[in-house]
Amino acid sequence: MYFFDIKKLENIATEYFNLIEDYFGAFYTPGLNKYLEAQKFKMLETATKAILVSIEDLEEDLKEFWRKNSTEVISIIEDTDIFKVLYSGDMSPLDGINFIKKTALYLDTLLIEDPISRLLDTKIVFIDKEYLFELMKHIFNLLDMKKLFFGEGSIPLLVIFPPLINKEIAVQIRHQVKNSSANYFSSLLQRDFKDYADVWDYLKSIKSSEQLIKDIKDTQLLSLNEDNILERLNKLQIRTKKTTKLDTTSLTTGEIVGLEIYGRFSALGTQVFQSQYLSSQIVFDHKELWDLYKWDINQTVQATPNVDSTMLQALQTQEFRWLENIDIDKFYLLRNEDEIKLVREALRRNIYHTLNGVSENHVKKQASINLDEILNEHSRKLEGLSKDLKKKFSIDTLAFIGGVISSIPAHLGIIPVIGAASTIYGTVDIFRSTTKLVKEKKTINKSLMGVLIDAKKRSI
Repeated sequence: MYFFDIKKLENIATEYFNLIEDYFGAFYTPGLNKYLEAQKFKMLETATKAILVSIEDLEEDLKEFWRKNSTEVISIIEDTDIFKVLYSGDMSPLDGINFIKKTALYLDTLLIEDPISRLLDTKIVFIDKEYLFELMKHIFNLLDMKKLFFGEGSIPLLVIFPPLINKEIAVQIRHQVKNSSANYFSSLLQRDFKDYADVWDYLKSIKSSEQLIKDIKDTQLLSLNEDNILERLNKLQIRTKKTTKLDTTSLTTGEIVGLEIYGRFSALGTQVFQSQYLSSQIVFDHKELWDLYKWDINQTVQATPNVDSTMLQALQTQEFRWLENIDIDKFYLLRNEDEIKLVREALRRNIYHTLNGVSENHVKKQASINLDEILNEHSRKLEGLSKDLKKKFSIDTLAFIGGVISSIPAHLGIIPVIGAASTIYGTVDIFRSTTKLVKEKKTINKSLMGVLIDAKKRSI
């Protein structure tokens, strides 16, 4: 990515955050828990109405902002040949810095669709206090991550982009989503549904969670990410009834689950289109979305995720939890294209896409081994430099002191000129011989590898 493109993206990011801060800056305090802070607004009915009135112009201001900047942002993202990855999950990565620390080890830039624009589109679905809770939560999250949208001369770690879906594309996505949903419920319930309408008719007949569980033939497909499926289904119904403006009184358990699954496929369809449009990979911050994505591409094109997608997901697993110890301030300042490329190539070593696809377990284990190897290599180099430095300094200092002592006359008179000269040149020689080793040690310590070694040590 060219320097001027970086500056353009940063200027647009500055304008975006200025807009957000004009509306919400007074509510934000760095370092506070975004969930708890957003929850406060949810509890105050009067405050909710007052804030919603005060931000009525936000939607139009944001649309105007993207009318002015979307073409340039999309053009820069499309044309650049860096390794781009599109974020998929919530409106923004709510695990925030920790999610980014793990993901950023493998990519050049993480692309995030403007979460505020996405939330404004959901306004008609959520009740007011739930809408405001979601809005404030993600705005606080964006402000927490603000500095990562600025590369300070390098490629920004995060880049925000505008919604890409127009009405025509939305129709195509809905068609695909209905097909995927029908196939999904056919596999889940092992029934031969003709189309999505047929699925919906059947779901209407499922009146309770117990009945649905009894009908499910493949429980692994119901990726609700909880051991107790009954409890999770009941929570899903309560949440749907409490948070949305939808008339849920007449909806059956089957229909509520149908809406949930349809919503997931809809989000997936949108993000797959965006990733193809922007020539990027996808990373998911929820395992159930990743599982749904794998299942869907296997059904539609008889394929499996490629090595890059699998690696990005592997980095979110327990084996790489230690990456959360990274000092993000040093990390985002020190990472550069060459070092990230080196780490990316090292992580991929001995991992291949075979005819049977990519083994997630193999990717996870091999990538962990590979990363440990390159960190151990740099750690050994650091230890070697420390030993060399200590040894050389000790030997040279002893020789220097010996030279000084030998140059002092027995009667402790004035040091001869030749003695003084050897003292000065001895000092210069020690300085020159140790400076190179010190500089090399500092270079490793103040590099991406140094930051990773430090994070690994803190996890032990």
